[in-house]
Order: sequence, then C-alpha cells, then structure tokens
Amino acid sequence: MKPLAFVLFSALSAVVAAQSNAPSPDAQQIFEHTKAATVVVLAGEGAGRLNSIATGVVVSKDGVILTAWHAIKGALEVQVRTADGDVFDRVELLGVDERRDVAALKISAGALPAVATGSTANLAQGDPVYAVTNANGLTWSATEGIVSAVRPADEVPGAGSGYRLLQFTAPVAQGASGGALVDRAGAVIGIIVSGKGTAAFAIPIESVLGLSDLGPRRLLGSGAALQMPAQSSALIPQSSNAISGSDPKQILRSAKTIHISSKTSFLTVDTVEHALTQQKDWDKLGLTIVTDERVADLLIVFDRPLFTYYHTFVITDKRTSIVLGSGKVTAFDGTIASDPLAKDIVKIFAAARLTAPQTK
Repeated sequence: MKPLAFVLFSALSAVVAAQSNAPSPDAQQIFEHTKAATVVVLAGEGAGRLNSIATGVVVSKDGVILTAWHAIKGALEVQVRTADGDVFDRVELLGVDERRDVAALKISAGALPAVATGSTANLAQGDPVYAVTNANGLTWSATEGIVSAVRPADEVPGAGSGYRLLQFTAPVAQGASGGALVDRAGAVIGIIVSGKGTAAFAIPIESVLGLSDLGPRRLLGSGAALQMPAQSSALIPQSSNAISGSDPKQILRSAKTIHISSKTSFLTVDTVEHALTQQKDWDKLGLTIVTDERVADLLIVFDRPLFTYYHTFVITDKRTSIVLGSGKVTAFDGTIASDPLAKDIVKIFAAARLTAPQTK
C-alpha cells in the first residue's frame, strides 16, 4: 500500500496539471470579451460640436470607466456609447491622474460587461497583447502585438517622470487612447495613452485602479447633442479626377473660411487663433475663422504627439482632403509654439494670396 502522503501529493499534482493544461482563450474570444467592455467616448466643445473621439474600458459592472484624460480635458460635453448600442449623456468624473494621463468616469448603468483586472508583475518582453479601440473613428477595431518593454517614463521623450510605461507593438492610432491593453488571458494590464503606428504606450493597470475612489464626483456637461460623424473625411477615397484637377495654390487663393481644431490639450484652439490674428499680414489674407467645420473651405489641424515636444499643423482642403501645407515647431509648451506655427501658416497663405499669379 502506498503511503498516504504520496497519495495526497499525487492527487494535488493531478489537480495542478489539470489547471495548467486548461485551454487559454483564443484571440477571437479575447477580442469578443474586450469589445463588450469597450466604449466610445465623445467629447465636445459646446452646442454639439464634436471635438474628439476616444476609447474607454469598463472596469466595474456598475459603470466605472477608465479613459485617457487628454481626450476629455476641457470638454464642455461628454457622451459614452457601449458596444450594444446604449448611449449615456450623463457622465461623472470620478478622478484624474494627470501625470499618467488617465481619468475615471461613471455612467448610470448596472450589470455592464467589464474586463477582468490582470497584473504586470510577471509581464515579459514578447508576451502577446491585444486591444480593441476606436482608432481613426473606426469603432471597436481589433489589433494585436507583443510587449516591447516595461520602462520608466524618463526614457520616453516628453513623458515626464515618476511612473512606468508598457511599450507594445499592437498598431494604434488617433482615437485609441483610453483603450484596454489585455494579456493572453483576456485580462486588462494597461490603459493605452499614446501611439503612432507600432510604437505605443500604456499605463500599467495597477497604477490607476484607485482613481474611481478619489472623489469628489463632478458631473460633466451633457453630451445629448453629440453625434458620431457620418464618415471621416480622412478615410473617404477621393476621386482621382477631383484630385488631379485641383491646384493647391488656387485652392489656397480662393478659400474664404477656415476651421481650426487641435488634437492635443497642449495646444488649444484659442491659443493658435489668437496667435494667427496677431500676425501682421493676417488681416490682408481675407480669411474668416469659423467654428462650424461644415461651412469651412479649409481645415487646419494642430497636434503634439504624446511624449514629444513637436507641435505640428496640417492645412487640408475639406472637399478633396489634399494637403496644402504643413509645418512643425519644437517647443516646451503650446504657448511658446503658437507664434512660430502661426507665422508659418501665414507665410503659406501669403505666398498664394498676396503674390500676384504669374501670367504666361
């Protein structure tokens, strides 16, 4: 007869082996589960004017959501949309970690699908990771990649210091900020805060789980008037005839109205508008800045890629999406960058509008 200790050890070993051999969820299952707990966060500047589209992740079934702080900072109206079609216009701000760029929101809902919370303690380079985001306004898009590194923020230009970042390769784009980075078990290990292509970063989930307990709660402006854009003009393929028949200088010369927007909280629309109107040649250009993009001839979009000191602008024709001009300024903050950016913009317009066209 075998000793009792041996029998107990054998039984325990069998249980452990059975658990270790339990099938892990496949990528499709992970995406389906993550999608159910992923929300669209719309932020507006008032009167239903949409300013940004971000991603959020439900971390508690009673409606607690984590998202990127820069996506809603300064917003006058906020709306949350769930994957099953529910729309919530009453959104509360529970807490903010400005250093890590993460905010906790609350919607009045119960029994929501929520992601399980994982850990980065045993995370290793090369581990697979997955994400579902609203990149480029394309809602609930799935991507996958691997962990590149877990590094101090000090090593990433412009990220600040005093916290850790998860670097990963899953492709992300504008609108992915606030999404969940999940591991091979489908548990959230990070909140995505930035990314360009395959160089992306997320905040370890352990660092921001307590945000919902900070208080006091603050009710954000109602997002009842906010609507998803019918189509993103950046994604509409233009007719080759429309593009080939367009002269960029003529477009710049004939434009009457421009709409200015900013993808970054580091450089506000008010700041760049003021800088533009202070330029000595601005009044000669005959341009009007409009707040409604629908009535604008040209669009000027400002950005500062997170974790960099580059402040950029792109001028496009709204009809054809042709890029008419662009520029970049390196500066510590947006206030410093606004004047040289404005000068570059005025130069582009002046070259087309204040210089007599050559006759043949």
